Amino acid sequence: MRRLINSRDNLPDEGALEGFPTLALEGDLPSASLDAIGSLRPFGRDITEQRVAAVPASGPASPGELVRAAALAASGRRLDAIALLRQVIAADPKATEARISLANLHGTAGDWDLAIDQLSEALARGAAKAPTLVLRGAFHAQANQADAAERDFREAVQQDPSYWPAYRYLGVTRLRQGAGREAIRILRDARSMAPQDPECALFLGEALLAQGELDEGHQVLSAALDLDPRDPRAYLLLGRLLDRLGRTDEAMVMHRKAHDGTTE
Repeated sequence: MRRLINSRDNLPDEGALEGFPTLALEGDLPSASLDAIGSLRPFGRDITEQRVAAVPASGPASPGELVRAAALAASGRRLDAIALLRQVIAADPKATEARISLANLHGTAGDWDLAIDQLSEALARGAAKAPTLVLRGAFHAQANQADAAERDFREAVQQDPSYWPAYRYLGVTRLRQGAGREAIRILRDARSMAPQDPECALFLGEALLAQGELDEGHQVLSAALDLDPRDPRAYLLLGRLLDRLGRTDEAMVMHRKAHDGTTE
């Protein structure tokens, strides 16, 4: 069956909207394997080092060295920051906080395997399980290793059922796999645990739209916009939903705002 794409939505999703592939309004579920879907790639960018700030350091690495490494990276001296963190780890292999910082530097440069190796070692040496698993799952997703990403997210949920980022990314993973009903259930859990997080609402709204639950989807996407009125993805999805409801004038406004990146 041919997919029917609304021509009003003329935005290049992969570039402008960071991870939302063209949403089929009718037709078959995507047949591509998850590993082939580029929309998984932004996950890791959404999980910063600050998200795993609660990860305890198992060794006596000096906080000053970590601050210095962060300052080097922020000033554009990434290789110097990496060299400093490697020195810290060589002196104390149990310095899990340094390993996590090093993993982030590798990950932001696209060196996914090196990032994953550091996080695996940090897990083996006692880093907080759920946050580190979510971070590693994000890097697996960026590397298009979707099965490994899903395993990490599921294990994070098991390790700490209260750690809501694990639910958010697991829900998105299942949505990208075409398991919309399961994704809705998981993302509802995420949103109930983190009602202040705009992306929990955003991804739940996308899942509801994909399953044709338009009334609830409208409510959830509107809530996502209230939480973050600058996110063009929410305007795009709300525009698609309004198109499906036949509210074309309102849809045009949403698509324009998504394109312009403005709330005016």
